[in-house]
Amino acid sequence: MRIRLFAIIYTIVMLLLLKIFMGSFGQDDFSHRDMVYYNDIMKQITNSYHSGVPVEDIENQFQCDIVLNDDDDYMAKIFEYYGNYGLVMDFASIGKICFAAEKNAFSDAKANVRKNILYAWIVLFLAGYVFLFALYYNYIRPFRELKHFSGEIAKGNLDVALPIHRANMFGAFTESFDMMREELAASKKREAEAEKSKKELVAQLSHDIKTPVATIKATCEVLELKEKMKLENGHAEEISGTLEKIGYISDKADTIDQLISNMFHATLEELEVLEVTPVETDSRILNDIFAGVSQSVNIISKNDLPECLVYMDKLRMEQVIGNVIGNSIKYAGTDVEVSYKMSEGTIAERKENKGNGWSGINYLCITIRDYGPGVPKEDIYNVTEKFYRGSNTAGKQGSGLGLYLAKFFMEKQMGGFECRNYQTDMTENAQGFVVELYVRKV
Repeated sequence: MRIRLFAIIYTIVMLLLLKIFMGSFGQDDFSHRDMVYYNDIMKQITNSYHSGVPVEDIENQFQCDIVLNDDDDYMAKIFEYYGNYGLVMDFASIGKICFAAEKNAFSDAKANVRKNILYAWIVLFLAGYVFLFALYYNYIRPFRELKHFSGEIAKGNLDVALPIHRANMFGAFTESFDMMREELAASKKREAEAEKSKKELVAQLSHDIKTPVATIKATCEVLELKEKMKLENGHAEEISGTLEKIGYISDKADTIDQLISNMFHATLEELEVLEVTPVETDSRILNDIFAGVSQSVNIISKNDLPECLVYMDKLRMEQVIGNVIGNSIKYAGTDVEVSYKMSEGTIAERKENKGNGWSGINYLCITIRDYGPGVPKEDIYNVTEKFYRGSNTAGKQGSGLGLYLAKFFMEKQMGGFECRNYQTDMTENAQGFVVELYVRKV
């Protein structure tokens, strides 16, 4: 905007100067001839003529016209000068010397000067605009780009690039600003990754804490049951204080579980993924994982675990098995049956029940079954959705994330997860809930 204002002021000033220059030639201040001057010119012309100087050279030197008596157009030239108010003087009885009217000569000279001044003004006017353009292109435009660039940076848009004009004097300056933008973008990316890692850690720790809390609660229930049995056998004085402490521990465990569920629910909503890193692992490590959860429920192994190498993230596998067993404890309350078998074909092929043309990928299939009422038929296809809780969960604590995370972790380990109700051909009633974990073999 300022460059436009400057251009307008410059144009007005130049037009005023032009008006002043051109107006100075509007007055005709011719008044009379200086005859002393012309008498002196006559003497010089006479001397030059008698000295043998050609007539044409004399005319050019003194701006006059020498008309000789023997010229054919003698009288015509004389009358022409008289008619135009010219000065006619006798020339040594051989002719006349004629000078043009002084007013006309002055007007011609004035016209020439006016024309030259106009040309000079046009050149100066154009030169001024060339200067303005150079000023805008080399100085003002880079600053405007910086203004736009800084505005975008202030809005948080770090992807906008700043044009770099290395030819002008601000080239290095703008390049430094663009390097600053790139560094800010990289810093913002690192900050986002760090924030994401922190949230993943909170979510991971929150969910991992739920498993030992569930174990504490289950142990409290067992201890409370045993103490009540002693109470029924007449040991009231010994048992009353213990039952009170067990109840207190159980209540606090419920409080911790609820707080952790709230924190985990809020954190996981902001995350897309949790990190899973499957590596080649000995399958026998599964025995240790099941042994760890067998403290809370009776686990029946139908067959031996095949010894092989599988792709597994041990921590995530512990979470998967802990979530599945925890659901069985919460909703079935029965023994849990575990069996193993080898399975071939991709997860997609197996879901489509293809009998031929399998790709030959081998899996270790872990089948976990309880003997509870199973999942209601209307909920069976949604139990692995995030935050989904079935119609049979009323009065039971939970966040609807256990089976969702179990499926998510298994797929991230290049395996699969399937669940269904256990039914025989004799009845449609569920006779337990079955989860199949497919762990990919190396």
